Amino acid sequence: MRGLKLFVVAAGMTIASSAQAAPQSFYGKTLRVSWNEARSQRVQGEGAFKSVSIPLSFTVYVSTKGQLFKRLTSTTANGRTSGSKDRVGDSGSGADGAGAVTFQGNTLISTANNHGLGRRIRVTFDGGSSCSAEVLTGKSGGGAATVRSNATGKMLEFESVSAGPASCSVQEGNVFAN
Repeated sequence: MRGLKLFVVAAGMTIASSAQAAPQSFYGKTLRVSWNEARSQRVQGEGAFKSVSIPLSFTVYVSTKGQLFKRLTSTTANGRTSGSKDRVGDSGSGADGAGAVTFQGNTLISTANNHGLGRRIRVTFDGGSSCSAEVLTGKSGGGAATVRSNATGKMLEFESVSAGPASCSVQEGNVFAN
């Protein structure tokens, strides 16, 4: 058991030591990733699970001093309501889960865990003018995961979740300032 703990600590240190600050070429720019998630979900405690497709976007602004400002936005399946979750800095946690953003060369990796739902967004960019993205999602355990909807504020239960293809764009300036 002690050997396993040492391996986990060593692996964590290797990952942490390979992470870097945002590349200078990305300072003063905004990165936006958009995708749809296919979900089997329901409002907590209500009826049967329904299959839905939810549009999401993840936006990161890297300030001219290298600070990160992040926003995750989701819209309801019918498109009538949307909501966001904002975070400042490269990591954090709260009642709505935990997450971190790291850079490895020209690749940004965002990870998040929200009460049994996980998401990893990997973005590769060519020095700041164009990018490509991949989003992976998953649910832990055999039962339903329960999280608060960004769009409605209601507690939702997820039976399954998977991300579709992602698109990515880079633009000059701070989109949060507008």
